[in-house]
Amino acid sequence: MTTIRQQLRNNAVALISLSVAIVALGYNTWRNETTEEQRNVRHAAFRVLESLGELQEIVDARYYYLPFEPGAADEGETRIRGYGTMVMVRDLTGLMPPPADASGAALHALWLEEFSQLHRLDESGRHSDGARQAERGLTEALDGTRQAVLAVLARLD
Repeated sequence: MTTIRQQLRNNAVALISLSVAIVALGYNTWRNETTEEQRNVRHAAFRVLESLGELQEIVDARYYYLPFEPGAADEGETRIRGYGTMVMVRDLTGLMPPPADASGAALHALWLEEFSQLHRLDESGRHSDGARQAERGLTEALDGTRQAVLAVLARLD
């Protein structure tokens, strides 16, 4: 009858090989999961960066190309495109790690509050104080979200 010590000695190579295989399989699985997660974050980040550029164009067009006539087709198209793009940015940043998630949510909240102020004029036909503040605030929030997304990208392996 062989003892456990003798069995371990006789099968040491097989046991070591099995241990190495299990560790390698575990590491490979972990690495594949990490790579896939980072690939998804990277793809979302690039899509968000593209969308932030589109949103900046919408803000600039709405602020600088005045006046918008109430009920005009361009006005409705700009609003719909802006809100649709903003919702996508909010949703994609919500899937990303900090600080992008909070920045996207804050941008969305500001967009809902300020977007309709961009085209407001005062009595002299110039931008109202509210329009100037909205343009400044939205531009700063877009830049802040862009910086947050770039920070997330910089942390990826």
